[in-house]
Amino acid sequence: MKKIFKTFVTITLIGLVLIPLFYYILYPNYNKLIGPIKRFDIQRSSEEIMFQILTTVVPTRDKVLGISDTVSNSNSIEESLSKDFVLERKVLEEMNTRILINSIEVDGLVYEGLESKTMDRGFWHFPTSNLPGQKGNVVIIGHRYAKLPPQKDTFFNLDKVKVGDKIQVVQSDIEYTYIVADTRVVEKNDISILQDFTDYRITLVTCTPLWSAKQRLVIVGKLDKLYQNT
Repeated sequence: MKKIFKTFVTITLIGLVLIPLFYYILYPNYNKLIGPIKRFDIQRSSEEIMFQILTTVVPTRDKVLGISDTVSNSNSIEESLSKDFVLERKVLEEMNTRILINSIEVDGLVYEGLESKTMDRGFWHFPTSNLPGQKGNVVIIGHRYAKLPPQKDTFFNLDKVKVGDKIQVVQSDIEYTYIVADTRVVEKNDISILQDFTDYRITLVTCTPLWSAKQRLVIVGKLDKLYQNT
């Protein structure tokens, strides 16, 4: 009888500890705790790991034939900036510019600089491209796996963006909304994506496939509306 009573008391005490713990700590933070687990795609991750193994262990047809996989322009997109280019002022940083993609929970500051290491701070506005809202091409480049979710200033999930999604560029008193019109993969030295255009567009660039810098994932959005923040 005493043993049963002790067991009952022990279970009761454990319950008195666990119930408040769940109610006051775990339950309010449920989304933060379970979010990364929900976003983890086992099938996708296993496919990416297998891709890395196969491309490392199994030689490609070009390697067997001794054909080089490099082209004449060996510089990557991020390294294509002319050494003579001068950045007179950091307009976007002065206006506290942010980029938001709600569909993949991206929210981060946009920085300006002459070197790709600018991406260590956040998203990098490629200096030869246009400014947000201007006619032409606004190019923003970001790391993919240097920062991982739930951090939001990363392009880790950029491959999940779909045509029709919104890309917002928010400044001190203006908000530009771009609608995704195209997604594609290009070679890492394909600088054609940096060229100017006659429309109003934004081009987002990051590495692909995941955990590799072999190619570049490119997302193109077209300017939809201009909102004045009040």
